[in-house]
Amino acid sequence: MTQHPLLQSSGNRVYLAIAFILVTVLILFMVGEFRENARVAACKEKGGTPIYQTKTQEFPINNQGSQGTTDYQFFDHCQMPF
Repeated sequence: MTQHPLLQSSGNRVYLAIAFILVTVLILFMVGEFRENARVAACKEKGGTPIYQTKTQEFPINNQGSQGTTDYQFFDHCQMPF
């Protein structure tokens, strides 16, 4: 069985595998972002107000115990008017 010319070199196989992984991660990220935006859009279409929750994440900066923080928001629920 003959291989495709791009697959004959082990270096090419590594590059193709890395490219495949990167494309897969990018596609999954885009799908997740689309789903989150769809939930917010559906809330606004129904006349509701999207409520976001803020979380703080701590992460180590160095091996001496210093920590940094980052805040991020995510959609929590839809508040409907009375």
